[in-house]
Amino acid sequence: MEVKNIMLNRKIRIILISPLPPPVSGIASWTKRIIDWTADKKNIVIDTVNTAVIGKRLKKINSRRNFFEEFLRSIKILTSLKKKIFLFSPDIVHINTPCGKFGLYRDFLCAKIVKRNNIKLVVHYRCNIEDQVGKSKFLNRIVIKLAHLADENLVLNDFSKKYLKKISGKDSIFLPNFIESEALTKEKRNISQSIQNISFVGHVQESKGILEIISLSKKFSNKTFKLAGPVSDSLDISRLPKNIVLLGSIDKKKVSELLINSDLFLFPTHSEGFPNALLEAMASGLPAIATDVGANRDMLEDKGGVIVSKFDVDKMEKAIQYLEPKDIREEMSIWEIKKVKNEYILDRVVPRLLEIYEKILKIS
Repeated sequence: MEVKNIMLNRKIRIILISPLPPPVSGIASWTKRIIDWTADKKNIVIDTVNTAVIGKRLKKINSRRNFFEEFLRSIKILTSLKKKIFLFSPDIVHINTPCGKFGLYRDFLCAKIVKRNNIKLVVHYRCNIEDQVGKSKFLNRIVIKLAHLADENLVLNDFSKKYLKKISGKDSIFLPNFIESEALTKEKRNISQSIQNISFVGHVQESKGILEIISLSKKFSNKTFKLAGPVSDSLDISRLPKNIVLLGSIDKKKVSELLINSDLFLFPTHSEGFPNALLEAMASGLPAIATDVGANRDMLEDKGGVIVSKFDVDKMEKAIQYLEPKDIREEMSIWEIKKVKNEYILDRVVPRLLEIYEKILKIS
């Protein structure tokens, strides 16, 4: 799809305030994919203000935020934004909000700069808003102000859509994450007779449900739990059950191989926006057990797996038992692949974003 810009006869200019790899993250990967996809489009050009982490947090996933490092990073981001507004003359600035609280305030300052220059603004909430702001009156006020500064607000799940409407009175547009069509399983997945290999992809830490995974591994000692992703320093790996295998950070190809060779995807995370890990599992046709947070329920709909309450190990245990029969997992697998193909591939989602840009600029 080409952006309709006949009236202006020039490229629509977008600045993305968003992280780029390294380090690799869901938001950073999204940013790179958007840039790559639009690279050969005739009527849109994208520049970025890179918000990627620096210092110790670049090397360790659970490093404490250093105020001085965060302050320097914010100054760098704000300075870069001002410079790029002057040199690039964007039509729209698109902010991908971080999941951290400090970054949310920084993005509010970015939004103020954008509107002071009379530029259209898109605010894209990349995490579950209510989980991010918690009970902080200050952060809730920041989100309210951001929502009112924006020409369009984008959210990743229904929880965020309802919460934003509740606190700010502003409507928002649901825009899911996406996956390349090449990652979609082309043929019917080969389903095993029983569940032997259970996989997880993400940061191996408490907030992602690692303690629940450990509990389940003890209940199912005859099954192997393979966990891919950086491991938190707070986890004592010497005390893990023998049927838990830590793969560490692995590349995209090895993640795909892990999912293809698994019988079940376990995703007991405590908070999410629209998880790429679950999306990749669905694209491979791998039935999942996921907690009722973020977009998980919207994605699986109880047809591609089982939704359980977070922390509820007993329900997770029963879900594994329920999914043992081959025919149940086979039906779920077929449904998942079809859903991803119809709703979540890049060529379906990104054109919707470009249509939002057009609407904001009133291009027809």
